Amino acid sequence: MINPFPFTARVRLWFRFFTRISYRRDLPLVVRAFQTRRTFPLPDATWSAIEPLDGFLSRKEAGVLHWAACEWRAPGPVLELGSYAGRSTVVFARAGRTVHAVDAWSLDVADLSAFGGGITSADAVFARFQANLRRAQVEDRVFTHRGLTHEVARQWDLDGAILFIDAGHTYADVRGDLDLWTPHLKRDGILLMHDVLGDVYLNVTRAASELLREGWRVQASAGSIVAFTRQ
Repeated sequence: MINPFPFTARVRLWFRFFTRISYRRDLPLVVRAFQTRRTFPLPDATWSAIEPLDGFLSRKEAGVLHWAACEWRAPGPVLELGSYAGRSTVVFARAGRTVHAVDAWSLDVADLSAFGGGITSADAVFARFQANLRRAQVEDRVFTHRGLTHEVARQWDLDGAILFIDAGHTYADVRGDLDLWTPHLKRDGILLMHDVLGDVYLNVTRAASELLREGWRVQASAGSIVAFTRQ
């Protein structure tokens, strides 16, 4: 398969990232993320199931989600904030975890311009997600909670072993998801954040950097994902 993200593009991305981060705040996170960076294997069958789906989750990033679902010692479900078309959802579910998928599945013009596909309503976005789960044969492992993450959190009472944050990308949204949802992550659970490393979502980088001062440590990284555990 032709690499859709060639080496020169990756070099430009990382150059922009390193020239735009706040070094006093973000550099400790970035250094630790690159120290723990590795490639996690992903079954070909799982990649084949998610590759046709819309979304930005790369194979490397899917690999770290698969590793967390299969290898992390804490038992329990995945709390997934931001599911969209179901790429990450399918990875977690195919790895054997129950997934609680939280998403508004709203109609986003940016998503439509990027992916197309004849989606014309929010309900159609949600229906596509459900159809993707059925095609991957994982619908029995997934419970959906439709709504904004901060609204769903108000009545949430279930702890998870894995918390995956990939919903709103403003600083307020990410900080809010961390404040509202990390109390529902088991003490020995693992927190995974998408879009931490890269030149587009520096507010996500900022929120993730603050975790190091709050008693979290970097466990691993792959692609733009960084995995954290409590000290």
